[in-house]
Order: sequence, then C-alpha cells, then structure tokens
Amino acid sequence: MKLPTGASKVVFILAHPADHVGAPRHYTPYFEAQGLDWHMVPLDVAPAYLADTIRALARSRSVAGVNLTMPHKPAAFALCDDVGPAARFEGVVNTIAIAPDGRLIGESFDGGGFLNAAREAGVFDPGRRIVVIGAGGAGRAICHALAAAGATQLRILNEHPEPVASLAGQLLDGFPDLDIDLEARFDDAGLLVNATSLGLHEGQPLPMDPRLLPEDCAVFDIIAARRTELMQAAAARGLQVVDGVAMIRHQLPLQTAFWRGET
Repeated sequence: MKLPTGASKVVFILAHPADHVGAPRHYTPYFEAQGLDWHMVPLDVAPAYLADTIRALARSRSVAGVNLTMPHKPAAFALCDDVGPAARFEGVVNTIAIAPDGRLIGESFDGGGFLNAAREAGVFDPGRRIVVIGAGGAGRAICHALAAAGATQLRILNEHPEPVASLAGQLLDGFPDLDIDLEARFDDAGLLVNATSLGLHEGQPLPMDPRLLPEDCAVFDIIAARRTELMQAAAARGLQVVDGVAMIRHQLPLQTAFWRGET
C-alpha cells in the first residue's frame, strides 16, 4: 500500500470514540485499486466540536470527503447545505462531499450498502418478515432501503419507543402498503438485522436471543469491527450470517462516486 504524500487526498471518518474504527483497512486499499491516491484516516471528534471540525476540513484542498459514524450522523445532516434523497428521508448523513464552491453536500449510503450486501448474500426476501433492531441512523437508513426495495413486512424494535413510532409513521407516509409491526417477537422472521451498536465491544449484551429465530432465518449484523457474539451464536445454530464488512464493501463504490462528484 502506498504511503500518503503532500499530493494525496484524505477521507476522514469522524467518530466519538474512534478506537473501534477499522474502516481504513477496507477504504484505502479500495481507493488504491481504483487508481486514486486517497487515504482514509479516523478522527475522534466530540459532538461539541463536530461543526467546527467539518467546516475546517472543508477548507483544505487535501480533503476528498468526510465519512460519518456514531454518533455524528444526525448532527452532520444539519450542517449540510444540501442533501440527497436518501438523507432527506432519513434525516441523517454518513457521507459528505465538498462541492467546488465549498458547499457541503450530504447523503446516506448505509441503506444502499446494506441492501446490495443483502442481495448479494441472498438473504433479502421481500415476502418474508424482516426484523430490524435499532431505529437510529443506520436503522432508519436500512428500513428505508428495505421499504423502497419492495419489502412487504417489516418489524422495527428499539430500546426507546419514540424513534420507532416516528420512523414507522414516516415509512407509512411513503409506503402505505407496508405492513409494519412493532411487537417484540422473532418466530416469523426471515431476516434479522442488528442495526444497533451492541456487539461493538466484547462483553456487551446481545440485542436478542438467536434461539428465538426460525431455523431458516438469516442474520445480518452491521457491526464490522469484530465478529460479535450475536454472529457467533447465530452461526452455531447453523443460521446464515452476514456482517458489517459486507455492508462497507458495498458502500465503497457508492461513496467514492459521490465524493468524486459522479453522482
């Protein structure tokens, strides 16, 4: 892998904390394979300094773009001068491009990356009940992508009910035929999605008990930093498991094109 020089471009991934961020090991090799002298660098930014940090980075010709992860996606949305259609629906951005005139253009590619990874793995069946745990930035993006792709039965679960009720109402406004269920059950699931941060660190509780899932259910855990206990328990049951690395891999071309101004 090439080392950066003064002519290189940098994509910063902003997080707080950032010690778990392993995305550069996927992004930088991808950039190099595309013939780009780009490098991803994690940056720990406390929420209070997010706006100042993004505005400062946008002034540098060395910055190709910005990637956002927990907890910055909703706040970054408010900082953008314009946003794409997915971000407009979801109210979050995970990607910011810097226009030639300095404007910040945001979009959310979590949903697109998730959906393409699910399709590649063969775990997206629009006729089966899909259970999504988590109604934060990633959960909102995933639910929107599933609905837009023709999912007919969606169950959304979250520790706090308010985000779920808001998300469900918004989804029904756009997709009135969607069957949305908020009951905490798993026996009819064709796909379970963990869209929470549970599993990011060893010792955290599982988002649910995989023993409650049907034998033909698949599990998609969006955590990419490690093989979570949920993944391990589901695999031990013989269930098909897809991890967050697949989601990153499918976001890469979408985000790169956006940073380059091609979309």
